[in-house]
Amino acid sequence: MAGVRDKAKKFSRFVKGLEGKHKAALPDTSMPLLDAFVFYLLFYSNPVTHARRAHRALTDDKQFTSWTEVRVSTAREITDVLEKSKIKHADFLAPRLLEFLQRLWEVVDETRLEAFTDEIALAAEEGAKAKKDATARVRATIEELPGIPPWGATYLLAALGLDKTLPLDPFTEEVFMEQDLFGAEVRTLPQKRRVLKALLESVDGLGTVEVHHLIVEYAKRDLKRR
Repeated sequence: MAGVRDKAKKFSRFVKGLEGKHKAALPDTSMPLLDAFVFYLLFYSNPVTHARRAHRALTDDKQFTSWTEVRVSTAREITDVLEKSKIKHADFLAPRLLEFLQRLWEVVDETRLEAFTDEIALAAEEGAKAKKDATARVRATIEELPGIPPWGATYLLAALGLDKTLPLDPFTEEVFMEQDLFGAEVRTLPQKRRVLKALLESVDGLGTVEVHHLIVEYAKRDLKRR
């Protein structure tokens, strides 16, 4: 227990330091969830400024009236928009973004992630069991969404308030190893997830998604220089 407490204190101090240094990487909480998630997909492998520029281009009503219009665009059109914003791997990201938007449209009949929490809230009016069943359906649907990275579902579940575990992506793995937060005894995926959840609970004032953004930015900018 003492080891976990020490690591939790270390992690909390580490994250607070990142908050001061990489504040620009924090998600805009005023954005609709879909906007914030698309920004994250762009930000993950690109500078914050380029990701914000690309997001503005995709939400510019002079070019696209909505995410529904983005959804029915061609991969070439979206690639061009991303490339103009200096997004790396634009030809890889564009078709996957369209695949994700199309599937989202098919399952909730709109391009809005809040539809998932609306479904759960509506079911809750019918009682605890209905809410539990709706939550399970939503989780299963999100975990099967195409066009997003393997840890993307964990990110979405956290953004929707349905999970409090940090995504276990390559950057997080790298940072946790560099900071010696896993320890030699933590090897399996379930063990790592338990550590991620426990350490996250030590951080005050920041949510799961915000902490994840800071870790990603640290890995991209600070670890890369070493």
